[in-house]
Order: sequence, then C-alpha cells, then structure tokens
Amino acid sequence: MLQPTQIAHPSRFRRAPSTKGMQRVGAFAMLPALIRQLGTDPSVALADAGLAPNALRDPENRIPYAALGRLLRGSATVTRTPHIGLLAGRLWHLSDLGVVGTLMRNSPTVGEALRKLTLYQHLNSEAAVPFIREGANVVDLGCATYGSGLVGIAQFSDAYLAAGVNFLRELCGPGWVPSEVFLPHSTPRDCVQYRQFFKVHPRFNAEFCALRFPAFWMRTPIEGADPARLRPAEQQARAAGRPELLQQVSRALRILLLSGKSSGDDVASMLSMHRRTLNRRLKAQGTTFQIVLDQLRFEVACQLLSGSEISLDEVAAVLGYAGVSPFMRSFRRWADMTPGHWRCRFGTRASKAGAPEFRARLEAA
Repeated sequence: MLQPTQIAHPSRFRRAPSTKGMQRVGAFAMLPALIRQLGTDPSVALADAGLAPNALRDPENRIPYAALGRLLRGSATVTRTPHIGLLAGRLWHLSDLGVVGTLMRNSPTVGEALRKLTLYQHLNSEAAVPFIREGANVVDLGCATYGSGLVGIAQFSDAYLAAGVNFLRELCGPGWVPSEVFLPHSTPRDCVQYRQFFKVHPRFNAEFCALRFPAFWMRTPIEGADPARLRPAEQQARAAGRPELLQQVSRALRILLLSGKSSGDDVASMLSMHRRTLNRRLKAQGTTFQIVLDQLRFEVACQLLSGSEISLDEVAAVLGYAGVSPFMRSFRRWADMTPGHWRCRFGTRASKAGAPEFRARLEAA
C-alpha cells in the first residue's frame, strides 16, 4: 500500500533535480540482529525494503536513505515494535560515526564536539541534518530530515535521539540526562520504553526532533581528548569535500525552517555566497530557489501531517508561512488537495481504505 511520503507529485508540481540521499551504514549494521531478536527474519525485512541481504553487513557500506526508512518502518510493523528506532539508536556509539566520531571524541569541549557533528555529519548521511540551537540557558541538539519518498520518520527520530543520548554520555559522563526531549510523532500507546531510557517523559507531537539540556554542558572539557588524533581526523574530513550544491541548499533550508526562515538571502548567507551567485548556480543545475523551497516545504509538510497531530497553524509556522491560509493555498497547489484532506487520508489515525483510490488518481494524472 502506498505510504504518504511515497505519493507521486502531481505532474504540474515542478521538482528540483533529485539528490542521491545515501546513508553510511554505521551502527545500523546491528539492525538485522535486532530484527532477529524481535522474532522476524531480517532477510525478509531487507528484501521488502529493497535491500540486498548483505546491505548492512559492512558499517562502511552506503545504502539509500529511503530504503533504510522502509526497513525501519516495515520492521516496526512486522515485529509489532513501534519503538524499534529507539532500540536501534541505543546501540550507537561515537566510534560508529567513523571520522566524525573521532573528531567529536577528541574535541576540547562538548560544544566543539557537537559543532563538528553539525559540520561533518553529511559524511555519514545525505538526508539527515543535525543542528544545534543555543539559548542563554539551554541548548537543543536535534536532527531534521529532508528528501522525497521518505518513510519511517518516527523510527528515525527515535533512533537519532537515542543515539544522541549515548553520544552525550560518552562526552559528558554517564550521569548526563536531557532536561527535555522533543519527538515529532504521535504519542505511542506505551511510553514506558521512552521514559526509562530518556529519564524524562518526552514531548510527543513536537514540531522538531531534539534533546534539550542546560547550556553549561557545552563548556565541559572532554576527558581523554587527544589533540594528536584530532588533527589528522580534521584533515581527513576536509579532504572528503562538501556536499553537492543542491544538498547544501536543501540542508541549509532545512535548518533555517526550524527558525521559521526560508528566504534565498538567508540561504546564500548561510552558504557564504552572494544571492545572485546562488541563483546562477541553481539555474546551471536546471532549477530555481523557489522550486527547491517548494519541494522541501512539501516534504516537511508531509512528514508532519502524516506522523504527528500538530495543528495546521503550527505546520504553517514551521514552514515559514505568515499564516495558515497561504500554506493551505500552497499545499493545494502541490498536492491537489488541502492539508486537512491529506491528513485525513494518510495521517496516523486515518483509515487506509481510501489510499489505493487516491494512488490510482495520482498515477493517472
């Protein structure tokens, strides 16, 4: 059955050229064993997700991010374990991040380590964007996703925050706990696993995915950090290069949307280039800033409408709209229906009865 974020865009919706959206396997190499422990044959789950039986065997292997999302979501269903992402994220350690983990572990302070994560995590994932939001007294460490055809956002969110807890405990000490946890998906029937792991009750149906903690942790020195290991790791990370332009623009936009910003000037400034230069380079890629922005807004809207129960006003604000009316007009232009109708069709509490009919109508467009 067609999932919400797999819906084909109507033919009149101009799309930017697609990016690869690849993911380094890392600690997801342990996912088949976890699926087996939960009573399901991992080879079947991998095949259903469109992955080869040995796709996760090597942590250095790279697989499509969308396929990993299908694996997580499908495994959550067949094992009847909605929190499988939480279980998977609990297996992560800094060493599983490769060179990024080495950079973090050997940074002088926790703040420097987290900034290295946001700067170089594209080496691990082309579709997941870590971010830091620093206030006077608290800091949010979170992760946002972008890309068309993504499913399993709830499982990804759980995995990212569980992994983030492990990373921060390695950097700060085993006693570190978040003060708040924000998850952008509906409240599960059973929250016990979440409370036990995070040590706080998460805020479900949040507008973003993040761990919140006191700002003083950012200044904490990292015990055992080795400058001699930091320098070659930085050289290796820099040598790997930056993401391609469309990825840079999409990643910058995804972060800016968290603050309600979405202008081309903001993106150009974030990428340290002139707005005219940005427009010229996008034109050379066969697209425009507005097309990239519309596509990203549509993808984020689909994530929030399908996986959470936040209001349309909140969705509009997340996407950088001044109000719900312009958002609704844009969404109707993108999807040939209102966001409310879309949520009724494909939201977490929606009946699946109408999905095949809707798929047929879109495929015939």
